[in-house]
Amino acid sequence: MNRDSRWARDIALLMTGGAIGCAVALLSAPSSGEELRHTIGRNYRKASKKIGRYSEDLRDRADDLLEHTHELLEHTHDLRELGSKLLHFRRGSRAA
Repeated sequence: MNRDSRWARDIALLMTGGAIGCAVALLSAPSSGEELRHTIGRNYRKASKKIGRYSEDLRDRADDLLEHTHELLEHTHDLRELGSKLLHFRRGSRAA
């Protein structure tokens, strides 16, 4: 068998296999095309809503974290001031 005839045979076998695969898929499909499109659309809408809820939850959690960070920074500033006052008080009591 020469090279060209092998190539033609391989292409014919590939096309035959593809056609058989398509036929089997269509015959064994659990639902019609319309039902499948409806199912895909419904699952897309569900996933979209779920992603929306997750992103909203994530935004809320990020806002809470930012608020706690601001509170922590305020407390840190207050502690620094208190520490500075105590240090000055201690230095002042040593001098006396």
